[in-house]
Amino acid sequence: MLWGLRPLEPKAAYGLAVDLLQRQIHSGLLLPQERLPAERQLSDKFGISRVTLREALRVLETNQYISVRRGAQGGAFVSDQDRLSQLARRRISRAPAASMRVVEYLVVNQTAAARFAARRRGPAELKKMREALALMRNADDAPRRKQAETLFLLAVADGAQNALLSRGVEDALAELFLPFETAPEAQSVAETVAVYQRLHDALDAENLDDVEGAMDVLNARLWGAIRRITRSAA
Repeated sequence: MLWGLRPLEPKAAYGLAVDLLQRQIHSGLLLPQERLPAERQLSDKFGISRVTLREALRVLETNQYISVRRGAQGGAFVSDQDRLSQLARRRISRAPAASMRVVEYLVVNQTAAARFAARRRGPAELKKMREALALMRNADDAPRRKQAETLFLLAVADGAQNALLSRGVEDALAELFLPFETAPEAQSVAETVAVYQRLHDALDAENLDDVEGAMDVLNARLWGAIRRITRSAA
């Protein structure tokens, strides 16, 4: 029996490239004002022609995700922090309920992934978490903190040794496009780093109770952030 079939939605190759680059920007893996790789590198990575890649870059520039500069020092650059935050707020204001549903999906998947990672994580995943923690501590602005947090959560998801859970966390982080916080208090940043450190230590010790406790704190912070943003965007 066939069930749940939907009409196919054909998408041009440039559209797939647009989606992949947007996911990197949304999740914070690409930083504001970061220069993208050269066209040849990107087209080779995506397996598309340079003509197709240029069309993808044109769409991203039109949507204000990137700017393309000409000349010897030119290239494609991610938009600045203020522009990306503006895009994120606009996206949330248009569909606040959808953003809340993404948070629900992320919370469910990353909590489940952390529970499994408490038993299944290996040295490679713990190393990635420690590297992300180092980036978090050394980050001097909100975009770099967001990048480090994303890398940490992706490492936790990989530690679950479940491809579906890993994809769920990755997809949710890419879909949840939040604005960067402005001038957070040093104490707040330190407290956030401490929670991630607690989660790492609990995973290292295979302490499921502490893993769940740390995830509860991170999830509560996420819910608090999305509620503040949706209220301000209303």
